[in-house]
Amino acid sequence: MRNTSITLSVLLLLAVACKKQENPFDALTHDEETPPAQNLPEGNFAWLQQRVFGPTCANSGCHDGTFEPDFRSLGSSYSSLVYHPVIANDPEESFTYRVLPGDVAQSFLYERLTSFVPNTSGIMPVETDGPDWELNEAQYIAAIAAWIQAGAPDAFGRLPGLGNMEPQVTGFQVFPPGNTTTPFPRVDAPGVQPIEVPAGLVDLRFAFSDDSTVASAFTYNKVKVATSVLGFATVPELALTVGAGITAQDFTGAPTTFTHAATIDLNAYASGTELFVRVYVNDGDHDQPTEVPDDGTGPPMVDHFTLRIQ
Repeated sequence: MRNTSITLSVLLLLAVACKKQENPFDALTHDEETPPAQNLPEGNFAWLQQRVFGPTCANSGCHDGTFEPDFRSLGSSYSSLVYHPVIANDPEESFTYRVLPGDVAQSFLYERLTSFVPNTSGIMPVETDGPDWELNEAQYIAAIAAWIQAGAPDAFGRLPGLGNMEPQVTGFQVFPPGNTTTPFPRVDAPGVQPIEVPAGLVDLRFAFSDDSTVASAFTYNKVKVATSVLGFATVPELALTVGAGITAQDFTGAPTTFTHAATIDLNAYASGTELFVRVYVNDGDHDQPTEVPDDGTGPPMVDHFTLRIQ
């Protein structure tokens, strides 16, 4: 009996010793992609895209790429509105731009939402899917007017310049290495929370748009990761690789193409550490790379670029 007990104990010890090492990523379960952006501030352009332009205007046969403005994505909406010349006009040729930053009365977008313009299809939107516009029309129009009056800033608070615009960042996701379908989730709490990532290798992925240059043709592609929102001047730039891209959710929760990526090693950071990410790209039409977020970007948009070590 004693020999039998010893034999069983040895076998149990061998079984434990030979147990396969677990992959730390195996414990991660992501039943869904990161949910759509929540608690974006009213009047922020990403909020307008998420609440108004995307669901109300990008309907089949309308502004879904069939004709401009193109409201299919955060980037296409912004670039086909702000300082974009009008094609149709009123009989007096009163308008030059669809959105003239700082001037609601001279923005044809606002005119089409509030007045009947002869020789057009009527007050926009002509038709909608669902009752949301009818229930919130006054709120949405007021938010659009306030955005225009504030200078029509992009989602990160940058004011546009007349002429060629700087590149727009439309999405940021973080994946396990080699994974392109299940991004790491954000902290489960109200508001826009940091992305929870392990202390290991992760893939950062970015989506961009530009009014004149496709993202794959950008001439400068870098990323920085810092432990402080004020610490970017002292950390090195890392190269972004540019490829055909993957499909993932942008800041409004809509699918878009992510063309830029970088694999970074987070093993040196303790649990609970927060890391801040910025990208630097140039469309070839500006003297300096565009930095997003920059020192002028506030919450919650800067929170979209924050990581927290699990």
